[in-house]
Amino acid sequence: MGTKWIRTALAVVALLSAACRTPHRSVAADVDPLGWSGAAELTVPNSDTLARCDLSFFLRFDPRFKDDTLTLHVEVRTPDSLLFAEPFLFCATHARHPAAVFHESAAVYRRRVVFGRSGDYRFSVTPARRVVGVEAVGLYVETK
Repeated sequence: MGTKWIRTALAVVALLSAACRTPHRSVAADVDPLGWSGAAELTVPNSDTLARCDLSFFLRFDPRFKDDTLTLHVEVRTPDSLLFAEPFLFCATHARHPAAVFHESAAVYRRRVVFGRSGDYRFSVTPARRVVGVEAVGLYVETK
């Protein structure tokens, strides 16, 4: 009887821990909607060094944001302190969404990325020019 109880408890714990894992994660940072010009820091914690992920940047904005494209300077610092930097052209869509994300646009940044080290990956996102109306910038991480 004791062995059955232990096996049942272990099975329940395994099911609950599997249910808590989701292939979708996101991180976001608030920026100044009156004029975003500084770096927004996004930290993606990583423990899986084998999974492939799709990365998409998103912007949450108010009606003052009218741009169709926005050049972002992206810097990525890996857990072992390597630094990668590049410009990224964000193509914004102004489609209507549900009320909670009424003004949000996402653009694919990288597909099939493998975070090769455990630890925090730090993304620094800076607009190439001052932008009015953007309230937050973030990153969706979708495990494939």
